[in-house]
Formats: sequence, C-alpha cells, structure tokens
Amino acid sequence: MAKYLTVLLCFLMLSCSQQQEEQSTEPASQQSAAAKVSEKDFPALHIQPSIYELGDIKEGEAAIATFIIRNNSNQLVELVDIQSSCGCTAAEPDSYVIPANGFTQLKVAVDTTAKQKGIKKSISLTDSLGNQASAILTFNVIENPHLKLGDIKGIFDGQCASCHFEPLVDVLEPSKLYEVGCAMCHGAEAEGAYAPSLRNTFSLASLSHGIAHGVGKPQMPGFAEINGGPLTHEQIESLALWLHQLPENVK
Repeated sequence: MAKYLTVLLCFLMLSCSQQQEEQSTEPASQQSAAAKVSEKDFPALHIQPSIYELGDIKEGEAAIATFIIRNNSNQLVELVDIQSSCGCTAAEPDSYVIPANGFTQLKVAVDTTAKQKGIKKSISLTDSLGNQASAILTFNVIENPHLKLGDIKGIFDGQCASCHFEPLVDVLEPSKLYEVGCAMCHGAEAEGAYAPSLRNTFSLASLSHGIAHGVGKPQMPGFAEINGGPLTHEQIESLALWLHQLPENVK
C-alpha cells in the first residue's frame, strides 16, 4: 500500500511539473509573437501621424503641424536627409540625432501664399542606417478678410519663387516648362487639378495671353518677364503651342 501511494505521489508531482513548464513557456512564446507583430507594424524609422489634417487655414497664416519621428531600432541614428514636396514647405526636427528606441519632434510649416483648397504636402526622411519614412500634411487655404490687397504676395515671391520662378529660367523644352511650372496646379497631364484643364480648352491666342498676363489672381499671375515672371516671349509661345496641340482627353 505504501509503495502504491509513493508511485501515485511521484506521478502527480511529474504531472504538475510538466504543466508548470508549459505555462511558463507559453507566455514567452506569446511575447515573441507580439514582438514580431510590433516590428512588422512599426518600421525602424516611423513618422506619426502618417497623414496630418490641419483643416482650414486663412491665407497669409502659416500652416504649422508637429509630427513625431520614432527610431524603433536598437541603434542611435542621425537624420541625414529631410525633403519636402516644394520650397514653400519647411521641415525642422528638434534634434537630428535620435537615440535607440527614442523619438524627436518634427515641425513643419507651409507658406500659404496664393494657395487654394485641397493642398497636400509631403515630407520624407532618411536616417544614417538608410531607413526611410514619409508623411503627408493636408489643409485648405481660405480667404482671409483681414488681409489687404497690397499684402497678398504672388507665387514669384518669397519661398514660392523656388518652385514657380527659379526652375523656369532658361528652360526651352515646352514639355519640361509645363512639368516644372504648370503641372503642380493643372495636373501632370494638363487634365486639371487645382486649376482647370488645359487640354483643347482654349484657343492658341488665349493660351498665350493667359500664360503671359495671368488671370488676375495671385494663383495665376502673368509669367512673362514684362509682368515680373520668369518666361521670355519665345518660351511662352512654345509652351502655348505645345498645350494647344494636346488631344482633348488623356489617353
């Protein structure tokens, strides 16, 4: 009888030991799986939020947003390249060096000069390990009743000149002129975006006049040199003819 009880006790102790081992290894397995999910969901370099919606901003007031840059790697990194979609968008981090599993803030400010609704600006980052991340800032520019007519700048002034003036000087190829100076508003294929479509919509004379002298709004000033713009008469005529020969619809 005593021998039987001894064997039964050993069996019970062995069973308890096996259950404890299973219970102790299961959480470790779950933690490992959770870690893999975390690594998958959050890349080594990460910007939060990925899309920042500012809503309505009055013209003349800076559109400002603060993003969080996270370094999810186990190594210290340095931000080696920060790019924005255009010259009117400035992006500056609190620190270019981010410790392992640390973060810093990124302040983004956009000049709202001569902008309209549906504005979308992108920011992209690269760190010293080659990791990349990007985010988008969206907002609408609305009329500012406190902004006097003389205070309204054009797209050839200030930060906007880096996109709308300087890149157009001495460019001769009309398709390149369009790509650099027009596509951002009229669409990549002149199909219309912020501004109307230019495909088989206007006469050659109207296109030449509109490019040279504008439409009376800061968003579309006269691009001719005589109006303070970057284009010569030859550039304007070449661009107008190229636009006039585009088919009505995008293929």
